[in-house]
Amino acid sequence: MLIAWQAKCKSSSYPEFSFWTSCSCASYAGLVALHVVEVPLATPIETEDEILEHPGKEILAAAARVAEKSSKKLSTELLRAREAGEAIVGEAKDRGAELLIVGDRESHPSALGELVLGSTAQYVGHHAPCRVMIQIPLPEPG
Repeated sequence: MLIAWQAKCKSSSYPEFSFWTSCSCASYAGLVALHVVEVPLATPIETEDEILEHPGKEILAAAARVAEKSSKKLSTELLRAREAGEAIVGEAKDRGAELLIVGDRESHPSALGELVLGSTAQYVGHHAPCRVMIQIPLPEPG
């Protein structure tokens, strides 16, 4: 099972909720948390940039903490790519994923918003080689 996030995910509780959901779906031998950092075109893809990578490292650390609490084995990976959707689908293919859980970028407070997914979620939903679960975070209180 592959759980994927990208830097646009805004809710601080989102990784924990996504990981909890994945653990409750089934018990998979290979559970992988993947965070994709979309690197701007002007930046060489191999350039490590702590400013771009820091949010992803925090998300992966949060997923690892939840895995530890749940006694689940988890591997994590931070990936740099130009397009998150293509990178996620590529990883799912390379790993032979049976289920891919991907997060949409934010909650959808309006009826029209519920019909429109972010570009990454749309791409993954249409191109993944396996089943896809798209998680939409709860609206922020306020």
